[in-house]
Formats: sequence, C-alpha cells, structure tokens
Amino acid sequence: MRAVHYMHDEEFEKMVDNILIYYPLFYRKIKTSIKHSKSKYSKTEGYYQILGILVTSGSLPTSEIGKMLYISKPNMTPLIDKLVDDNMVKRVRSDKDRRIVYIEITEEGESFLWDARKVVEENIRENLLNLNDNDLKILNESLENIKRLVMKISPE
Repeated sequence: MRAVHYMHDEEFEKMVDNILIYYPLFYRKIKTSIKHSKSKYSKTEGYYQILGILVTSGSLPTSEIGKMLYISKPNMTPLIDKLVDDNMVKRVRSDKDRRIVYIEITEEGESFLWDARKVVEENIRENLLNLNDNDLKILNESLENIKRLVMKISPE
C-alpha cells in the first residue's frame, strides 16, 4: 500500500488500466491464436494452465489447482475430465487418504505441452519480426521488470 499511497489518483487509475489491458492485449498481439486453427494444439487457456501447473508443481488435488487458477472446484471438474479423456493427466488416489484424488500429468501430457510450446515460440518469433534488436531488448527488459514487480505483489 505504501507505493500506491504516493501515487496521485490519476496515475493510479492509469496503472490499473494498464494492468487490466496488459494481459489480453499482450496475448492477442503476441500469441497468434492457434486455438482458432484446426491444430491439435487448439485447446483452451485453462487446458494449458493446468498442464503447466502440474509440470512445475507435480501432482496436486483438483482443489489446489483450482485455487492457483482462481477456478472453483465445480468448474475445474470438466477441465480435468477433458484432460483425462485426452490422456494428458490421470487421477491418482492418495495412499494415505483414499478420499483425496491427485491429478498427475502423463508422459503424453508433458510431451504435448513441450510440443505446443515450440509452436507458440514460433508464433511469437513470427509476430516479433517487425521489431528491431533495440525494440526486442526494450520488450525483454520491460517484461523482466513486470515479472519482478508482480512477484513482489502479495497474494490476496
């Protein structure tokens, strides 16, 4: 709250506007929409987010994944069902408490995620062709600064 306290209301409102438009704008400008193609990679954002969480965090209960994505458990169920149907993840019951079901990424899910990343990287590369080396340096430094600052923001 300290940094916000020193900002004028108008500056703060501009910052909020930038935060609210940043992600959708960046997503639209940089990541060409493979989701509108007939590619095997045309999946929802949640599909990729769940796989990404499982790759970095390991097996987790559905409720934990939902908390990380701010998605309620009832809304998580169809997402997990789709991933299970596609053999990207599997449900594994806890040895200690059979009521707890963990979601675990499969080898196929990991392979799919890394292959999709390569497609996205190529799309980003193509979309950045209009930027010169200095523009790319500024973009990268800006993204590093955003990442560093966002990591300082306390959750909740």
